[in-house]
Amino acid sequence: MLLSKVWNKQAPVLLFVAVVFSLSSANVTAQDGAKLYKTHCASCHKIDGRLVGPALGGVQDRWDDEGNLVAWIKNSQQYLKDNPGDDYAHGLFEEYNKSIMPPMPINDEEVSAILAYIVNPDEGKEDAEGGEKMVAQSDVEQDDDATTYWLLGFIILLLIIIKVLWDVKASVKGLLRDVKGEEEFAALDEQVDDEGKSFGRALKEWAGANKALVTLAGVALLVIGLSAVYSGIMSIGVYEGYAPDQPIKFSHKIHAGENEISCVYCHHSAEKGKHSNIPSAKLCMNCHKGIQEGDQYGKEEIAKIYEAVGYNPQTAEYDGPEKPIKWIRIHNLPNLSYFNHSQHVVAGEIECQECHGPVEEFGYPMHQHSSLTMGWCINCHRETDVKMNGNEYYDKLHAQLVEKYKEEGIEKFTVEQIGGLECAKCHY
Repeated sequence: MLLSKVWNKQAPVLLFVAVVFSLSSANVTAQDGAKLYKTHCASCHKIDGRLVGPALGGVQDRWDDEGNLVAWIKNSQQYLKDNPGDDYAHGLFEEYNKSIMPPMPINDEEVSAILAYIVNPDEGKEDAEGGEKMVAQSDVEQDDDATTYWLLGFIILLLIIIKVLWDVKASVKGLLRDVKGEEEFAALDEQVDDEGKSFGRALKEWAGANKALVTLAGVALLVIGLSAVYSGIMSIGVYEGYAPDQPIKFSHKIHAGENEISCVYCHHSAEKGKHSNIPSAKLCMNCHKGIQEGDQYGKEEIAKIYEAVGYNPQTAEYDGPEKPIKWIRIHNLPNLSYFNHSQHVVAGEIECQECHGPVEEFGYPMHQHSSLTMGWCINCHRETDVKMNGNEYYDKLHAQLVEKYKEEGIEKFTVEQIGGLECAKCHY
């Protein structure tokens, strides 16, 4: 009877806590099929016609199994490796000249949202028109916040505790029935029921008696919910830490770190133009014609370079067909943003590590070190001093700024003071 009373009093508390954890761990970010489609699909696919890839209208009808379709969308190359007997998938790959669709950083729920939008694109048209027009292609599936798993673990633990207490209560009642006898136990149980309260009434009374705690829990739930929504929104299109598998296991640590090869030896166009180039495999041969075996991977990875350039290490002749190395791009800005490598590297004298991190310490695989968001760029422009002294590019501008700020005695200027926060400098 005592345990029963304790249970009746404490059960509402335990269940209330379980509900709080459950709600706080829920993913409140709604999946917007229209925006996901524009972000991950629209650059290569149309719904009603061919583009780079096939039309997506009716795609679900063309696949026998939706699970296979989802796997194909998330990582088509892995699907082809895992399913050599899927004639339709391999035929599709051949039909489009073996063009590789990069792995998509999306989960099953997001794929379902995209497919739902493809079936009924008009439903998400309004949101799509109001959303960003950025098309980002990336090859990583972002990990869920570890906090979610901790919260789920707490919920499971609470449910187990509740189940154990419930079983203990049943066992005690059975023991009392055996000791007191059926009639005496029935009378005792009836008396307890009369004195007890229903669960709903007990919960209501408990909440009424603990208004401050209930209010605090409500505020906490609101804050957790808004935080989850904000985090979900701010993580869209952000691939910090993205580290895809590459066709060749290239280690920057070995090349830029241990062997101290300058970044611009391989990425030479970073000093000459907007883009930083992907080095040609023939550039690799400047060293690897002689270095045919590495300390980490032996001959395996260097042999892939030879295959790409058609080089025969036995005869030292380029007697084979050349094959492109299908590198996967890691750093990718939206089309609405303008970034010029030479402007930053030459005029701005910015070290590669400022944006890409200490690449000389990165082994395989290479990863995206910085978030590359607009806020990240703006902060850099606000905090970075322009290196004007001895830089002819800035001679005239420096003289103008010194004159402008002479009353304040400022002779060092940040990128912000030379127009680095003007919208048209980065968006066009």
